[in-house]
Amino acid sequence: MSDAARDVKLKVADAVDGLADELERLSHRIHATPELAFKEQQAVAWLTEFLAKHGAHVERGVGGLPTAFRATIPGRGPGPATPAATT
Repeated sequence: MSDAARDVKLKVADAVDGLADELERLSHRIHATPELAFKEQQAVAWLTEFLAKHGAHVERGVGGLPTAFRATIPGRGPGPATPAATT
């Protein structure tokens, strides 16, 4: 694994660790409120709220499904990010 990839992995792990308590509460909340397939209105609301609160651009109703969503986290520059090439 390259140093750049290792750095990214550590940053992601730190970010998830920082959100661990909130993610656990969210998972318990969803688990405590079961919903039928394709009717997960409450779970979608909680998930998209969480993502938007943490800076993601959220698109709801993706593909014509009211419970489908896409969340995009802005990068630091134009285009996709790729790890530095290693030799």
